[in-house]
Amino acid sequence: MTKMLPFLLTVLLVGFLLVPLSADALPETDVQYKLYHQGDSGWVRHNPGDPFPSGGNVWKYEYSAANYQFAYGVEQFIIFFNSNNVLRSTYSSAQAPTGWAAITYFQPIAPNNNWKVRFRPSSSSYYIALGSSLAGYVVQFTWAVSDTVPGSQNYDLKTSSTSDADVTHEAPPDMTSVEATTWGRIKALF
Repeated sequence: MTKMLPFLLTVLLVGFLLVPLSADALPETDVQYKLYHQGDSGWVRHNPGDPFPSGGNVWKYEYSAANYQFAYGVEQFIIFFNSNNVLRSTYSSAQAPTGWAAITYFQPIAPNNNWKVRFRPSSSSYYIALGSSLAGYVVQFTWAVSDTVPGSQNYDLKTSSTSDADVTHEAPPDMTSVEATTWGRIKALF
């Protein structure tokens, strides 16, 4: 056992050195999106892996923003388009959730193609409180690419003193409710 002690101490020391000292357990914020395409039958939800739909090139994102660590609450939501400066989309319109009526569209500055939409609350009583989320941010746009479905984007959620910039990710698929059943009905099938 005494011969193993130096080896165990070395393993423990190396293990502690490999663990970051300031690792966070949770992200500060999170923004999920649902993507919709406007076709002949109205708005249809699409996922990034779906084949490119036929019909028009009008799309919209519906976002939900969550605040996990900002005690003073999130006061601005900024979503970026064409972040790599490649012309893929052009702005059509935006809609904010209740209490977030202040929408600003920042158009591209030539020769660039990147643009953004900023959402702010209409009064100080509306913000995304710590531990909560808010849905209902919508941006409608024209997609200039004919073979790729729009995907993740850059965003920034801001408080009065700091911000968290990250990348959006797709919300889980909508669940369809199923008929309630009993064990007896399931057993009768077999």
